[in-house]
Amino acid sequence: MPAKKNPVDPDEAFYLSQIPKQKTPPLEASKVSKVLRQVIQRRGYAAVQSADQLRVAWAEIVGPQLARKSQVGKIVRGQLMVLASDKVVATELEYGKSQTVRQLQARHPEFSIRSLKIRVDGPQ
Repeated sequence: MPAKKNPVDPDEAFYLSQIPKQKTPPLEASKVSKVLRQVIQRRGYAAVQSADQLRVAWAEIVGPQLARKSQVGKIVRGQLMVLASDKVVATELEYGKSQTVRQLQARHPEFSIRSLKIRVDGPQ
């Protein structure tokens, strides 16, 4: 036996028709450049190029002597890790730390460097 439909009260039908229906948002296409940038970041292609740019900028900012005795590492939460060959180099880098950060920010704002963490990497 088929199920009976409940008759809808005309007043109820009127009030139900006054409730605004939610519109589904239209699908938005992403820009190709945005998708490509995401793919490059996920695959790590940008990291290699960025590391090279950072090494070049580091050498230009701190000078060739300090650049030979130090090495830039990863950027973690806005903090650039720097390995110094000895305590003397670490002290020199610490002394010019704020100026170095400002110059890195000016040359490469895309790295979002806010500070340096300098460690001695060698015999202590």
